[in-house]
Amino acid sequence: MENRLSTEERIKAVKYFYKCSNYSNTAKQLNVELNKETIQPSTIQRLVKKFENTGSVCDLPKSGRPSVINDFNIQTAVLREVNATPTSSCRRIACQLDGSGDEISYRSVHRCLRSMGLKPYIPRLFHALHEDDSDRRLHFAEEFLAYAEENVSFVNSILWSDEAVFKLNGHINRHNCIYWRSNNPHEIIEKEVNLPGVTVWCGISSQGIIGPYFFDGTVSGSSYLEMLSEWLWPQIESRIQGGERIIFQHDGATPHFAIIVRDWLNAKFPASWIGRRGWMEWPPRSPDLTPSDFFLWGTLKDLVYNRKPQTIEELTAAITDGVQSIDNELCQRVCQSVSSRLQKCLNSDGHHFED
Repeated sequence: MENRLSTEERIKAVKYFYKCSNYSNTAKQLNVELNKETIQPSTIQRLVKKFENTGSVCDLPKSGRPSVINDFNIQTAVLREVNATPTSSCRRIACQLDGSGDEISYRSVHRCLRSMGLKPYIPRLFHALHEDDSDRRLHFAEEFLAYAEENVSFVNSILWSDEAVFKLNGHINRHNCIYWRSNNPHEIIEKEVNLPGVTVWCGISSQGIIGPYFFDGTVSGSSYLEMLSEWLWPQIESRIQGGERIIFQHDGATPHFAIIVRDWLNAKFPASWIGRRGWMEWPPRSPDLTPSDFFLWGTLKDLVYNRKPQTIEELTAAITDGVQSIDNELCQRVCQSVSSRLQKCLNSDGHHFED
């Protein structure tokens, strides 16, 4: 609070105190006179103590070495490293400069970059699109939006599903993948992700999340069908028999494309499932279009790994608790956002788009 008072106001505070010898009364008088409400008795006490110890109400010069962020030579050296390798972290830049004779801490590197108007941008992870993927994405977007325009409940009828792999040593940390630039370079990492660990299935709809279901080992056509028929179907059968339409969605992963799985889906979800060779064809390599990928797994992995599970039991418990902590209203907003994302897909001619 002291640094918010001018020198004249500080002098006035000390004079008032010596007249009444009461910190509280001094603070009240200053608040009234200066039209403030934030001056506390403790502020007056510190000012008086400072005056009695130093003979002044002004702040003493700060100790320690002088700031380097305004040093032209340091700024030039930092900028040179960033231009050479824009993906370098502050620690790496500091190490590089230390090796070249310009000693500077990584915190000073960060302040220096900020002072020059540079910001750290985190790239997004995407599957690389194949040659004809854009056309398939365009077709799906057009078909989906047409159905959504005809039937306002269409989007809310979809159960989006997917599997994800969780492992004990954490998930992909994009916070270590940065680009220092004055403007967002919109950098995208296109990378195939196939990590070993606990395989989890979840379904998300406007009504909330169904799951998690943990697979025992590698997911195959038979184990996937077992999950659908013996675990998922009993949970939704009564809703379908009661007249509710549920449209099941999954991607074109190999277990999903098994003949036994497609036959089961055609029998249980006639003209009501989205996937590879489904009633609606799901475009391959399109995680940016399904709530499972653009929302659920990222949110869930943050919740899970914040707990730092050390065993498989702790990991599965953290996943279960994380799923239960995501409220239904948020799920509804996320699922209803698919239409706007598909419109962005159309606007980008089927390519990946900026959120």
